[in-house]
Amino acid sequence: MLLADVRRTILRFQMMARGDRVVVAVSGGSDSMALLYALVGLRDELGIDLVVAHLDHGLRPTSGDDARFVCHTATGLNLEVVCERRNVAELAAERRRGIEETARDARRAFLNCVADEQGATRIALGHTADDQAETVLFRLARGTGWNGLSGMSPVDGRWVRPLLAIRRDDARRFLVERGLSWCEDATNADVAFARNRIRARVLPELAAVNPEVVRAVARHADLAREARGLERYVTALVWPGVCRQETPGVVELSRADVTALPRSVQAVVLREAARRARGDLREISRAHIAAARHLAARGAGELDLPRLSFAVSASAIRFAARRSALDRPAWTAALPLGRTKLEEPGLVVDVAVKPRDEVDAAAGPWSEMADADCVRFPLTARGRRAGDTFRPLGMDTDVRLKSFLINARVPCERRDRLLLVCDREKIVWVAGVRLSQEVRLRDSTRRVLVLRAEEVAP
Repeated sequence: MLLADVRRTILRFQMMARGDRVVVAVSGGSDSMALLYALVGLRDELGIDLVVAHLDHGLRPTSGDDARFVCHTATGLNLEVVCERRNVAELAAERRRGIEETARDARRAFLNCVADEQGATRIALGHTADDQAETVLFRLARGTGWNGLSGMSPVDGRWVRPLLAIRRDDARRFLVERGLSWCEDATNADVAFARNRIRARVLPELAAVNPEVVRAVARHADLAREARGLERYVTALVWPGVCRQETPGVVELSRADVTALPRSVQAVVLREAARRARGDLREISRAHIAAARHLAARGAGELDLPRLSFAVSASAIRFAARRSALDRPAWTAALPLGRTKLEEPGLVVDVAVKPRDEVDAAAGPWSEMADADCVRFPLTARGRRAGDTFRPLGMDTDVRLKSFLINARVPCERRDRLLLVCDREKIVWVAGVRLSQEVRLRDSTRRVLVLRAEEVAP
């Protein structure tokens, strides 16, 4: 039954063609082992060649056992196997990113590398219908549009997911019936991870309402992909009639033609214009597009959107890309004691260390005091970078700096000009916004680091 379902999925989405060399991503878990054995069972019929790839993330004491299990299994099936180990925890610390995100990026880079070296045309992943349902619910909880609700695509370039119509229980049943084994990853039961909470708590509650909830959610992902296709079709039909100019970084539309469209189509066209001007839609929300549509209807005005300027005149709607601080080469400057002029953010910063009984309370957001003995000197000043994390005053855990700034309602144009004061280990002060919890004043503080910033006079 499982082989027939996998064959049907592969043929329906044209995942593989005769002569393809396919890298099979095998973690050792039940899903990936079911994928491996299914493709071995179908390879002669499909006319494909298989290579097994396994990345040991080094996150568990038993991860080496998983790697040996996968290598032993692949060898027993007379398949070529590539196993590598990456210290994901160290990578996450270096990049100041979450473990899950770092592991995903490392895994994707590894599989791409293996495919390139092996001359593979496809990379097969073991995501099941359960994974699809968990992904859609996770994105729905965070807030998303059609792109997020469409979940994982069956085919995404050379990445294919032959088990996407298969339930996880069916994959395990397939292995059990054939006396085949797999590895259990204890972290899959750790409800500290959001996806695991959805798997262990949310889906069972929804299954009490509808036992087929996994397939129902997966069907909605299919419907969302169809809706995305319809949007693309409508955009292709309408675009030639509304676009006046399209050059790298700039898109100009006819205001009269755009505002004559139905409201829902206006939103689709404006979102497409933003994407073409900027190259992507990261941080562009439905609220941004709604604000742009209202301004277009009014007939005049400007908006600052994330890395994008939006202007409306009587006859035209214009999107122009603005470079983010994250897109520019990172700037860094030494910040010694005394007065330092920083050209990049246009600020002068005063730094001093004083006995506690000689300092007055900080006045205003551009003046701050910290426990000097909690700071690892020397200090540096810099702009923000992708992956920055920060422990804001009043919080006991690190957060992504980007998320903190959004939640603190710091305007996107100001984020691009932020000054970060850092020591050798961490961000000490997001100037004008928040001090780090790690350097806060304590009852035991004896020496105070005094920081003050002001704009450079024109």
